[in-house]
Amino acid sequence: MSNFLGSLRAVLWAAIGLGGRRADADKRVNHQSLPLLLAIAFVLVVGLIAGLVGVAHLAAGA
Repeated sequence: MSNFLGSLRAVLWAAIGLGGRRADADKRVNHQSLPLLLAIAFVLVVGLIAGLVGVAHLAAGA
């Protein structure tokens, strides 16, 4: 579970553009597996899009 949480943290830090120096960002990502990082990023993007579509649907009153 620690590997998953570390990957989630790396993806979230990259998504919001925070993370300090380049060396710190590289250190966070180097310990994680690429397929896990990509899977987490994909799920978060799909969730964000679904949330935006849901809000737009509610705002349209449908």
